[in-house]
Amino acid sequence: MAGLSAPLTDRLKDHDCFWWGEKQQNAFDQLKIALTSPPVLHISDLDRPYEVVTDASDIAIGAVLLQDFGDGLQPVAYESRKLHGAEKNYTVHDKEMLAIVHAFKTWRCYLTGADVTVRTDHKSLQYLRAQPNLNPRQIRSLDFLESNFHYTITYKRGATNIADALTRLLSIPP
Repeated sequence: MAGLSAPLTDRLKDHDCFWWGEKQQNAFDQLKIALTSPPVLHISDLDRPYEVVTDASDIAIGAVLLQDFGDGLQPVAYESRKLHGAEKNYTVHDKEMLAIVHAFKTWRCYLTGADVTVRTDHKSLQYLRAQPNLNPRQIRSLDFLESNFHYTITYKRGATNIADALTRLLSIPP
């Protein structure tokens, strides 16, 4: 959604004038369709395990919160946002880690005390605990996750990662 709404939110930064053009109208129309079309979100069941699927691109991070209600994994929530300032300069590894941490902070009320499987298309993150030379940002991220949640990180190929769309929409021309 962050990608779809960028032409609208970018207009808010210019305090001198407000201008509504074709890009803004297209973004508005696409947002209306995205928010009113399936898949419909399910109500979270706190007794079931969660799956968090994350992705990061050069411009945004995104995540999908899923649960299996007996008919396969279903979406409970979506989250995405544009990268801010220095975050755009993070390494791919750190952007992907940021996506995970952001998802856990956003859905903390659901994920605390639950069994959580994280799926990422950045394979090295599944070995994060075993990496010997972490930078301070990675240490803080790992400390936040380890001290608050019961989770495992697994690899999911990018082409099958549903969170991928949340981070790529900004780069798709209207």
